[in-house]
Amino acid sequence: MKSKMFFIMALAGIIVFCCQNFSCTSDDDVLAPYAGPPNMSNIKIEEGSYVPKVTWVGGFACVLGVNRGATAILDSSLIMLVHQQNDQLRYPVSFGQAPSGAQDIAGDYGGRAATRLQEDNTYTFWVMQEEIWEQVAGLRNKILRVDDELPPSAIQVQEDTVVTSASGHAQTTISLDVYVNYRNVRPMGRLAELTLVSSDTSNNPIITWKIRQEGVTDSLVAAVGLVKAALYDPQAIAWEAWSEEAAEDRMVYGKSNIIPSPLLFGDSFPGTRTFYAYPADGLQRNQKYYFWIANKDWDGITHSRAANYYAYITFETF
Repeated sequence: MKSKMFFIMALAGIIVFCCQNFSCTSDDDVLAPYAGPPNMSNIKIEEGSYVPKVTWVGGFACVLGVNRGATAILDSSLIMLVHQQNDQLRYPVSFGQAPSGAQDIAGDYGGRAATRLQEDNTYTFWVMQEEIWEQVAGLRNKILRVDDELPPSAIQVQEDTVVTSASGHAQTTISLDVYVNYRNVRPMGRLAELTLVSSDTSNNPIITWKIRQEGVTDSLVAAVGLVKAALYDPQAIAWEAWSEEAAEDRMVYGKSNIIPSPLLFGDSFPGTRTFYAYPADGLQRNQKYYFWIANKDWDGITHSRAANYYAYITFETF
């Protein structure tokens, strides 16, 4: 009987505890008052692409604009201005493509729609909702700015600038840098003047040369090489190709001028042998490189500025 009574009392205590606990939890979890939609913000541009996808925070939009340069403005610098009424522009939006139901109206402001971005150029991306767009659409040639302190939907015209509320407008500026760039480029050597040409399609530059050594008339060369270092270092070879030909019972290398200018780094040619394969991903950023060429009369040994029938170029990537 005593054990039964003890069980009943324990059960009652548990019930009271649970009721109190649930009551407290219910009071603590009351939702905060609804504060409205978030401001437009956080525009994200897909990396590594000339036709990037664009996304943003703050709901659907009415327009997505892209200007050349570091300023959002309704003028001839527009290369994209996609418009869709009633804030029906949904992300992601791919550059150069107007989504279904939208139109590119960059031409209305003297701009010219582009199909792709260009390497090493600066661009400003901006999005705007209809409540703001309706107030600024007629303000040509005025710089568009965002002020977090302005109340929702408000704008202020200040001489050559229109300042808008962050509730329906966001922007960001990027410098497009998909592939490696070059600096501190220094051509050296007797054989030729070398020139490095950047590529906007890969991390593989193009090298050209103009023969300048007296008595040399053939512009073709017999060997090329790339070293991942500021000076020639046989322990840091990144790519090397030599002409190859059979002579009696052996193979002879570097004695036939068959490699032409211009030359894309990593290219191969009939009659050559690649002793060190060019890296699949091309050149790396923040490195020092040494590229050399030599013709059939080079001694095959000397890698110096004074070497006959030999030339090189050094550069840094970033």
